[in-house]
Amino acid sequence: MLRNGVEPSNFTYPFVLKACSILGLIQVGEQVHTHVYKLGFRSDVYVNNSLVHMYCKSCCLGYAQNVWDEMLIRDEVSWNSIISGYVQCGELERARHLFEEMPIRQQNVVCWTALINGYGKEGNLGEMLRLFRKMVVSGEDIEPNSATMVCLLSSCSSLSNFEVGRWVSVFVEINAIPVNAILCTALIDLYAKCGNVDKAQQLFDKFSCKNLASWNALMTGYVHGGCLEEVVNLYRRMQVELVKPDEITMVNVLSACAGLGALELGREVHLYLGRNCLEQNVVVATALVEMYSKCGNLDDACLVFVKTRHKDLAFACRIHKNLELANKVGEIIMTLPNLNLGFCILLSNIYASAGRWRDVAKVRRFVKSQRIKKPSGCSWIEVEGVVHRFVVEDKSHLPQEKYSIHLNLIDHLKDEGYVPILDVFQNNIDGM
Repeated sequence: MLRNGVEPSNFTYPFVLKACSILGLIQVGEQVHTHVYKLGFRSDVYVNNSLVHMYCKSCCLGYAQNVWDEMLIRDEVSWNSIISGYVQCGELERARHLFEEMPIRQQNVVCWTALINGYGKEGNLGEMLRLFRKMVVSGEDIEPNSATMVCLLSSCSSLSNFEVGRWVSVFVEINAIPVNAILCTALIDLYAKCGNVDKAQQLFDKFSCKNLASWNALMTGYVHGGCLEEVVNLYRRMQVELVKPDEITMVNVLSACAGLGALELGREVHLYLGRNCLEQNVVVATALVEMYSKCGNLDDACLVFVKTRHKDLAFACRIHKNLELANKVGEIIMTLPNLNLGFCILLSNIYASAGRWRDVAKVRRFVKSQRIKKPSGCSWIEVEGVVHRFVVEDKSHLPQEKYSIHLNLIDHLKDEGYVPILDVFQNNIDGM
């Protein structure tokens, strides 16, 4: 355009600056900024708003502030851009200060939501809720929208605060806030992460606006809740409804295959990954190695490991006797709202391996005080593509001969020299 002698207008620069922002081309943006000054558009509010937005996106807050300070006219977009920029870059105090300086008539749902999101990301749930209530009763005809509710729900989800999250979900329902795909996913993710997978499933079935992220949120919740068979069922449902999975989906399915011993399904997933060039991802590759290893196919596990170009280190304190890290992990585990007995057993095993029996006893006392129960032992076996589950003392689902085969397999393992590590696991399980 410039080479053809066509001069840009104030409508041209916002598009160019937005492209620089999206592509992260801050140096090109600075050159465009020079053009703006040379061609006399430095007082145009639309161009200046685009400059502020671009610099904020790149966390060049000094440049953004300079442009903003020189603006003769500021509209709602100007305030929204600078406040959102400071929030995005972690400068929450400065963002709050600007918000309080903002003319009341220009305050809108965007700047309120930006601040609410900032406090949520800091983990300051109390201030986030106080600001939200202030927004609701401001009397300026400012009503929260779906983006506001997503910020609230995401914070509750990341902090596992189910009580506040449930209050937010009720607020959405009572006030008939439109539920788009993002808000749908946030609601599902909240209930899934807080352990209420039944409610997450109900919401998932209720909303028609769900997207792939919604499917992944529910599936991840099932994995974390140990509902591995539901993961497989949800994956099959995705196939029926022609929903194309991504890496997150496949990692969840592979985790389920590893826990269920579903080797054939795991191979099916691996084949899909190969066809879609996804298996080189280190997270996916790790899931494949785990799946093949736990399904007893060590040759394929080794093959995937060797073929993986970028290998990371494995989230292994007990093996390497890293007690310092174990202590830090232990402090975090003891404060989790939805504590899993498996975490406690693993931590106790680490201490037992190092002979730290006082710490072992401390973990046991903590488990008893929290009344955490050990779930029934469970194992799976895949027969002709169908996964059968064996639960301790439950013999109601399969013919008796299959249980006899299961017992024979245990005897064969013992004949081959299998010896359980009773000095660690039995001590801890019995104690808990």
